[in-house]
Amino acid sequence: MVGLHLSHLSGNYRPEFLTRKDLFMNQAPQAVQPAQWHQIIESSKDKFNSSSLDFKQEQIFATQQLMNNSYLLDVAKKNLSSLRLAMYNVAAVGLTLNPNQGLAFLVPRRLRRNEDAKVMLDISYRGLIAIGVETGAIRWAKAELVYEKDQFSYKGPAEKPDHVCDPFSTDRGSIRGGYCIAELPSGGVLVEAMSKADMDKIRDVSEAFKKGFGPWVDWAEQMMLKSIVKRASKWWPISNPRMAQALRILNEENGEGLAILANQHKPVTPSALPAPPPREELSAQLLNTVKNLVDRAKNQNAFEACKEVMVERIKDPSELAYALDELDKAKAQPVPSSAVNQ
Repeated sequence: MVGLHLSHLSGNYRPEFLTRKDLFMNQAPQAVQPAQWHQIIESSKDKFNSSSLDFKQEQIFATQQLMNNSYLLDVAKKNLSSLRLAMYNVAAVGLTLNPNQGLAFLVPRRLRRNEDAKVMLDISYRGLIAIGVETGAIRWAKAELVYEKDQFSYKGPAEKPDHVCDPFSTDRGSIRGGYCIAELPSGGVLVEAMSKADMDKIRDVSEAFKKGFGPWVDWAEQMMLKSIVKRASKWWPISNPRMAQALRILNEENGEGLAILANQHKPVTPSALPAPPPREELSAQLLNTVKNLVDRAKNQNAFEACKEVMVERIKDPSELAYALDELDKAKAQPVPSSAVNQ
């Protein structure tokens, strides 16, 4: 074996020799330590123990998204805690970051101009539908926008609407609203229709939109569809912690605006409202609206969702008192087993 005396390297005599292999190993560079953002992703591993997602796969998808978006990577490096929270949220809602499925993404976002950007988990309307399907609340769902030149006929919450349009036209007019159809496990359907005015109310409470940036500016149509699905999901049967967590993330952490229901309408208590007026003092339109909402709440056993809708739509305190009183009466009645999930 050919050797090199150590004195040839250091100038100091030592009795041992180094082989060529030893010399090569001693000169090899030290292993590069993983970047902090890599370590942050790795630190979220335990959160996936109770998730249906495979952490190694999500780690790859997260890394790919960061490496393919220089601005996202820069935000992650500057705000590591937001990256950690975003990965925690991936595990909590159980939606993969696989870009081919388009259910959830890591995005850089600021809620206010004077704030530093953060890494956030963005959940698409398809992601919300996926949660509903995976948890058994619905079989499938589809959200669509309706334009001025479309022919649209709404037939109520339990029947599919007629929507005739030319999907290839580049001139369908302005957006009028939208709807979501969901098929229940029983085979029936639930339809939620939403006007453009209601969409605008949600958009207008977004702090980012008020400042002229954010998802409502960059992805307006996608946000409209998401708003429809958010509202529709409140009527889907089966208590769903994953859906509740997804909506909390979107509304509270991401500032998308549907928190209007929680922020602008404080919990209603009987003492805060006047006594319900007699029926004869109320308009036929209001009576019909309240009846439809109450019937829907009974059929779907969705009294809390119905209460939120009443508080959102009925502004007059006396009319709201009547509506909530009717809802309380219906809630106190036994619910026929045949009515559940119809």
